[in-house]
Amino acid sequence: MNDALIRTGFVFSTTDNSWIGGLNYMTNLIRAIMALPDRRIAPVFFVPPDMPQERLAAFGPIEVVRTPWVRESGACALLRKILTRVTGVDWPMQLLLRRHNIDVLSHAAPLGPRASLPVICWIADFQHVRMPEFFSAAEIAARDRGYGRYASEAAVVLLSSEDARRDLAAFAPAALARSRVLNFVVGISAEPTLTLAQLQQKYGFDEPYFHLPNQFWAHKNHRIVVEALALMAKEGRAPLVLATGHTRDHRQPNHFAELEKLIAARGLGDRFRILGLVPYADLPALMVHSVALINPSFFEGWSTTVEEAKSLGQPIVLSDIPVHREQNPPGGFFFDPTDAESLVAALDEARLVGAGARATLRAQAAQALAHRLRDFGLLYQTIVAEAMPDGAPGAKRD
Repeated sequence: MNDALIRTGFVFSTTDNSWIGGLNYMTNLIRAIMALPDRRIAPVFFVPPDMPQERLAAFGPIEVVRTPWVRESGACALLRKILTRVTGVDWPMQLLLRRHNIDVLSHAAPLGPRASLPVICWIADFQHVRMPEFFSAAEIAARDRGYGRYASEAAVVLLSSEDARRDLAAFAPAALARSRVLNFVVGISAEPTLTLAQLQQKYGFDEPYFHLPNQFWAHKNHRIVVEALALMAKEGRAPLVLATGHTRDHRQPNHFAELEKLIAARGLGDRFRILGLVPYADLPALMVHSVALINPSFFEGWSTTVEEAKSLGQPIVLSDIPVHREQNPPGGFFFDPTDAESLVAALDEARLVGAGARATLRAQAAQALAHRLRDFGLLYQTIVAEAMPDGAPGAKRD
């Protein structure tokens, strides 16, 4: 390994499908880094011993360290917590990282107020501040404590949007000078692996459709789509919506069942089709062959769905919230996320996008994607360099 490379550690401890968005975020970041022709970062992943190999395959040929010290619970996690509290340093983790010549730890919790290894702490969003109704008091308190540590101990506080940076200014103004905004980009292929006919056979439909690829969490606001379809059904013109994503909301475990009851009550079982989790390889095909994507969310840190639409050049119907305006997709149709009639109007507009306009959107997106991914990787590389202590990579290694 070239000594000029900044060895950047990442901890990835989630071994299940509880946060698909996090996995996709990390996949796109690592790919953007590795594609840089003038790359100065060497990513190193630290994962639990039982991390399935298939969950790492998407990252490509990067260095992986399997260790029990990154588990989120158990004896190792407890010892790390105790040592951090008593000494001000997460000694097991810092020594592990030093042993593997890590210069900067990224997208991880800080290693304690007295730690010597710089950490880039990523705050995806401040949803618990903006929408506390979706959280318990205990969850809000835990996030406040955690984000407070990030704000006070991180070498760099990393945010995904200017909208989130404004929230940081209110939450921890002293951290603003150490904050950086990194808008992530999704490197998704516009060449679908399945034809429309193959999709129709696999998922059992035979008409044009909208695709709603969001997790079934309460703040994602699937309900407004059901209500809009109900209005359109009264006129006999409700389109088909195919909804994909994880169906469990750990914060509101009854949410999905309540949504199913609403769909049944409105008589929309054949109009709002829930596919749940589908193979990731099928998603580009579902997106590209759709009339448009839909993101009705009340809140986002930086929407993956919107970024997928931008990368594919696909029209998207999306809620009119500040971060969606900041993302500004070229083929976007905005609507009030509290108003079903507003959504009906946006869906009607999206259905009018002709073949010529679609071809132009797709061509422009394909042309821009390589540049967007390069800028994403380069900006992250600059942020990592800013987090480094004085001296060249390796100069501070113990």
